[in-house]
Amino acid sequence: MPEQAFTLEIKPAEASQLEVLEHEFSTDTLSKPHYRRYEVQQRGEGIYLIAWHDHIPVGHFLLRWSGPDDARVMKYIDVMQSAYLEAGATRAAYRRKGVATTLIREAERVAREKGCTQIGLEVGSTDNPEAKRLYEHLGYIDWGRGEFPISWEYIDKHGNQGTEAEVVTYMHKRL
Repeated sequence: MPEQAFTLEIKPAEASQLEVLEHEFSTDTLSKPHYRRYEVQQRGEGIYLIAWHDHIPVGHFLLRWSGPDDARVMKYIDVMQSAYLEAGATRAAYRRKGVATTLIREAERVAREKGCTQIGLEVGSTDNPEAKRLYEHLGYIDWGRGEFPISWEYIDKHGNQGTEAEVVTYMHKRL
C-alpha cells in the first residue's frame, strides 16, 4: 500500500485553539506562553503561525514585524525593516518531516508581504545544532558578532517561579 502524503496547513492562531496549544506544547508550565504569543498577534505586532496535521497542532513560530526585542541585537538591526522569528517548536513525533521548514517559509512569505527586507532569529549555540543546520540550509547566516546569553521567567506546573537561560547567536536572512 503506498504511503499517504504528509500534509500541513499553516494558519494564524485563533483564540479558540489556545488551550489545545497549551495542552500539546506546554504541559510543564503554568505561564501560558501561547496566550502571550496570541496577544502579540492581537496587538498587530506579529502573527502566531501554527502548523496543523490532521487537525493536530504539530508546530509553531511567532513572527514579529519589528525585529528582536533584545538591546544587544537591536543596535545592529534596522527593526523597522526586520521581521523576527521566535518561539519555534515542532512536536517530537513530527520532527524531520518538514514542519519547521514549512513554517519558516510561510513566515518569510508573510514578512515579505508586510514589507520586511530581512528576517532573523536566535538559536541556541550548543544545545540545538539541528536547528542551526536547518536555518543555515534555509539561507540564514550568523550575524558575526558572537554569542550572548538570554533568559526568561516561567511558572512551572506546581506554581513555582523559575528562570531559564541559554547562550544564543543571532542569524538573519535577506528576503
